[in-house]
Amino acid sequence: MRTRLVRFLALLAFLTALVPTVTAANAPGLTADAPITGTTRATQQVETQAGNPMVFGIASHAWWLDPEVYGDQLLPALEDLGVTTVRLSIDWRRFEPQPGKFDWGMYDRVLGELAARNIVIVATFNTIPGWASVDRAGCDDSKTEIYLCQLREDRYDDFERAIRAAVSRYAWVEHWEFWNEPEMWRYLGESGTTYIRHLRTFYDIAHDVNPEIVVAAQTLVGEEYMGYIYNLSEAFFGNGNEPWDAVSLHPYVWNFTFEEFGRHFELNYDRILGLRALLVERGDGDKPLWITEYGWNNAVQRQAANLPNTFNWLKQQPWIEFAHLHMLHDWNEEALDAFGLLAIVPDGYGVPRLTPEAVFYPKQPFYDAFKNYPKDELPGQPWESDGRYFSETGQTVSGRFLRAWNERGGLRVLGLPLTRPYPREQADGSWLLVQDFQRARLEDHPEYAGSWSEVLGTLAGSDITADRRNEGPFRPLDTCVSNANRNCYVETEHSLAFGFRTFWEQYGGVATFGFPISEEFQELNPDTGRMHTVQYFERARFEFHPEYAGTEYEVLLGLLIRDDLQQDGWLWPPTDSLLPTVRQYGGSRQVSTVNR
Repeated sequence: MRTRLVRFLALLAFLTALVPTVTAANAPGLTADAPITGTTRATQQVETQAGNPMVFGIASHAWWLDPEVYGDQLLPALEDLGVTTVRLSIDWRRFEPQPGKFDWGMYDRVLGELAARNIVIVATFNTIPGWASVDRAGCDDSKTEIYLCQLREDRYDDFERAIRAAVSRYAWVEHWEFWNEPEMWRYLGESGTTYIRHLRTFYDIAHDVNPEIVVAAQTLVGEEYMGYIYNLSEAFFGNGNEPWDAVSLHPYVWNFTFEEFGRHFELNYDRILGLRALLVERGDGDKPLWITEYGWNNAVQRQAANLPNTFNWLKQQPWIEFAHLHMLHDWNEEALDAFGLLAIVPDGYGVPRLTPEAVFYPKQPFYDAFKNYPKDELPGQPWESDGRYFSETGQTVSGRFLRAWNERGGLRVLGLPLTRPYPREQADGSWLLVQDFQRARLEDHPEYAGSWSEVLGTLAGSDITADRRNEGPFRPLDTCVSNANRNCYVETEHSLAFGFRTFWEQYGGVATFGFPISEEFQELNPDTGRMHTVQYFERARFEFHPEYAGTEYEVLLGLLIRDDLQQDGWLWPPTDSLLPTVRQYGGSRQVSTVNR
């Protein structure tokens, strides 16, 4: 920690000389001494919001969260604390220990465990394997890697392949940060041209895999380093072509106490606001800041006192998208590294060593300060400028899901959004990014980017009727002859006719609804209490509503996904505040039960 601090101060002095400092005092839209909450005062933006659930995050590491290591202790702690987001490093040197030999086991396990808990992941692409470095021995040594690790030029193709492999495998992770504290790495901090080149490579490949991915440039120093990177980006790529969609910062004030500083300084507010002002000045005020590490290494009572004031401030800033406390647990016996919410039970010699047998316990009152802080306040409006917000459910639809929703009938056919985009496990153990609507679940398939199949509906109709295949309407037809009023489909051995056929053809046919998997028959609709003529398709259920005869609502889709979520306890009242159905923006924490 001392070495890190000394190097940080030296870099700050060096970079300050390279760019003019933009301070809160001269920044547009900022005030130098605005009240935050209660007696807490610090520089902040005038505009505030009520809350942001994504500030209740933890910065951690996969090699400790692994169920095969300490995951049986740490994963339940994340749930108990009400953690909403976890920032994890995806280390190249770990997932490709030998050229062309990929080992995803640990990351598959940990990211899957977090996704299953509906915890939003911020991934950091980081590190260089020794075999790709100019100094293999120095790069393989964790004590010297930040000084001696440097990518060999003849391994740049391997670097590009590693980026594509990681982002493709975890395409359902929407938020990526490039590198951890690049200023601390000698060849990145002292040569911004190298960092901007690597960042450009990561950005372009990541956006090729997923055009809507959000990539953050990373800085420990703040505005001085990012000002330097902005200048380089403009020189190399032109103004407005910066290879980042967000900027992340580590605004540590390691051992803050109010008595020592004389004012609230739980975070380096000036450094946060200086960086925010830089983005505004450069025309990037629409890009969010991520606080991907912060924390304190002083007495546990001080840590507990600092946390509420920090949350109070972070949640009010509409331009802060994520915040992650560093970290969940202590990792050695050094007092300088005692940042954790959990402490290590001392061994027989009274030393809290991190051994394979280590046991953790809550570090009070710090642990309860995080756990008991109210987490139900919401931002008033979405961050996404291109999205469509639905006040009925507090959800937004944007990007590829919005395009697909519009193309396939929108509210008329698919209904209201019931969730945010979230990862959902597939039958083969893989994960896909999905968004649920009242009548359909849309899946993102980045391998089909640019085609209609990039976003597909799940086979909700097939899944919900899997145990009904022996019922008469679902049995394959013995014979079927197509004519002017009826189409026959050999794919499922069923037919489609009259009004249902017209609706099917009008709103996308097989791409939207799949093939018919039943014939028309009468079925009770629990919402209306009436019998309706229905027909099931691979992705939908059509319902004939004679009460709307002659109108566009004569044929409606069944609320298959709403019913599925309701059965799972995901709708109001939700059984878990982390569920993707919980409102993202505005209003009370509930989900609309609008039927049509």
